[in-house]
Amino acid sequence: MTRGVGKIVKDRSGRYLAYLVLTFIITLLPVQSFCADRSIFYFPAITLNSVTIFSKSLLHLLLTLLGALIIICIIIIIFSKKLKKVNRELRNRNQQIEKINKDLQNKNKELAIQKDLVTKEHSESDKFYRMLIQSADDGISFYDRDWNLKFANSAFYSLIGHDRESYLSSNPADFVHPDDQEYLVKRVKSIIDNGFFECELRLRHKDGHYVSLSSRSVAVIDDSGEVLGSLTISRDITKLKQAHEELIKANVEVETSNRLKTSFLANISHEIRTPLNSVVGFSNLLLSNDITREAKEEYIEHINHNSEKLLQIIGDIIDLSRLESSQIEITYEEASVNAIVNEIIDEARKVIRRNEKSIILNVKNQFEENADLIFTDRIWLKRVLSHLMDNAVKFTLDGSIELSYYRENENLVFKIKDTGIGINKENLGRIFEEFRQEIDGHHRPFEGLGIGLTLAKEVIERMGGRIFVQSEKGMGSEFSFSIPYRPAGTTKTKMQAFIKDQLVNPINWSSRKCLLVDDNKDVLIYLTRVLTDTGITIITARSGFDAIELIKNTPDIDVVLLDMQMPEMNGIEAAKEIRKIKKDLPIIAQTAYIFEDEKDIILEAGCDACLIKPIRKEHLLTIMSSFIKSD
Repeated sequence: MTRGVGKIVKDRSGRYLAYLVLTFIITLLPVQSFCADRSIFYFPAITLNSVTIFSKSLLHLLLTLLGALIIICIIIIIFSKKLKKVNRELRNRNQQIEKINKDLQNKNKELAIQKDLVTKEHSESDKFYRMLIQSADDGISFYDRDWNLKFANSAFYSLIGHDRESYLSSNPADFVHPDDQEYLVKRVKSIIDNGFFECELRLRHKDGHYVSLSSRSVAVIDDSGEVLGSLTISRDITKLKQAHEELIKANVEVETSNRLKTSFLANISHEIRTPLNSVVGFSNLLLSNDITREAKEEYIEHINHNSEKLLQIIGDIIDLSRLESSQIEITYEEASVNAIVNEIIDEARKVIRRNEKSIILNVKNQFEENADLIFTDRIWLKRVLSHLMDNAVKFTLDGSIELSYYRENENLVFKIKDTGIGINKENLGRIFEEFRQEIDGHHRPFEGLGIGLTLAKEVIERMGGRIFVQSEKGMGSEFSFSIPYRPAGTTKTKMQAFIKDQLVNPINWSSRKCLLVDDNKDVLIYLTRVLTDTGITIITARSGFDAIELIKNTPDIDVVLLDMQMPEMNGIEAAKEIRKIKKDLPIIAQTAYIFEDEKDIILEAGCDACLIKPIRKEHLLTIMSSFIKSD
């Protein structure tokens, strides 16, 4: 604006100066003409006439100069007025300019303040976003248009265990799993075509293992639409993938287990109904009036055999429940290895004769004399040998079976070798899984629940041993297992001593009284018939309340056989009440529960011994002989 005002003043001054020069020229023109005509400046001679003429010319000149001076003064006055006006305008313009400058200065100050605020906000925002990016668990990285890494947060490097220097000094392709090498090419192509790229890939960690990442890359574009680079966010999903794979695996296992259990339920229905059909059928045949003694003995033998088979099936089902709930416990006691093996061999021979198989059964005892008494769980050891021997007999149509046992260092080793059908090598790895048979479904040629080997493996491992199998299809199988050898002493067991003693000195308990307590009438009848030959006096009670009243009114009772499961007052409660009346009265519990914790509860309630149903005569008499003496 100041430049504009100066231009105005300059233009007007030039115009006034031009007016002044022009006026001066006009004024001088007559003087010039006069001098030219009169030769006023020519002085060859001076005359009076010349003086007169000269005076007139001079006067004319003076008047002309005076007129010019007047004109000049007028022009100066006009110019001064104009100049004052211009000055006033200039002052007004200057005031306006000063005001504008002041306003500009204020605006500049405001802009400077705003700039400082924006700079501060930008700095704080930049700091905030930088902290946000650095604190993120996901890896965040920015690449330029040539795919050079320009920025990455600490999580990006920690995903694969490297720092910035070691990562940048390596080739990124070296970190990618060999099966994911196309990732880099696909990422570039997808970002160019679609503007983004998503995938899962595996990167090699500094420790050597591979990390699974979920990666998403997007193109970074400026306001003009030009691609500046790409931003990639990577998340570690290794644990998620493992959990997913484990979930899939667990789901497959559950589905397989459900199929196996369904097959198991179908098998168990068949396995139970088949022997039960024989028990019911031959029991009905015994009711015939014209039955011969030989036929009767045959029917009874069938009933006994199938009853034993039913008991074994029920035992297997209970053992399966104990196996799944991890309630299998090993109880150590003195046991004769020779006695256990002899029982197994006797049972195997009966099965061979019954199935009319031409199988030679051999036993190799490599034990030292009088060294077979050990500390072990007799029941479970016999169950394991029984399962292995049953399988050998079942899968051997003809040929031989050999059972050998010996001591090897600090272990007791058992081997059962047969010449049966054998097992395919691809099935050896799953032969110990529950519900497994080499041939499943309705086409299976052999009976069984498919849990015998599973139980055997679990029991042997809980005893501190291991079990092995060697087999070839069509060439037979060999199952072997070892358990720690724990010597106990002599070779005589209580049962052997008792049975041998009974052959010489039969039991005579004619002066003794026994209280039988059971709510089941058939059990009372059975136990009464078993004890009849001993001469003992039998008193029966159908409930816990009746038993307590009888004990109060009959002080000479010598032993009590007490059932644990009864209505109103069960055996546990009855035993506690009996102990309040008679502290020294022997109480022998009878129960169908065989879990170890149940046995502990029974003994803690005050019972002195525990009989597991079904109760065998020899076992019953052996236990009772521990508490009452023969007359």
